[in-house]
Amino acid sequence: MKRIATFRDYLGELTVTYKRTEKFIKKIGSSQDAAEFMRPYFEQCMDHQEEFKVLHLNNSNQVVNIHHVSSGSDVGTVVDVKAVVRNILHINTKAAILIHNHPSGGTKFSQSDIDLTRKIKEACLLFDIVVLDSLIITRETYRSMADEGVI
Repeated sequence: MKRIATFRDYLGELTVTYKRTEKFIKKIGSSQDAAEFMRPYFEQCMDHQEEFKVLHLNNSNQVVNIHHVSSGSDVGTVVDVKAVVRNILHINTKAAILIHNHPSGGTKFSQSDIDLTRKIKEACLLFDIVVLDSLIITRETYRSMADEGVI
């Protein structure tokens, strides 16, 4: 039986390099800053579909990147912790803020929200990366785990 060629047969090594092309324009100083900055990125899904995003920050808390992690249904979305941490490492950021929306308009943290945040936070600590906060945002308001002492 003849072996099928794979991408490894044609591609020896793939390297990705991230370079800053513009000056940093936004510094995040509070959970309110993060919520206001991120709300437009949830505009299309805010009322009908839950999405999870990560705000990547440098050591001065300036925005480096916004990573769209997942989209789900009106009641939840699946987040792969490994993928979140891998992306933070690839971009080489020093801090992150986790953000997701609740289409219902409610801002109560579920146990799943808390557990996921703690897993990502613990994984990032292994690499000296700080998860500063985890936010739930809605069209009208937001709620912060850091402000409430949950994480």
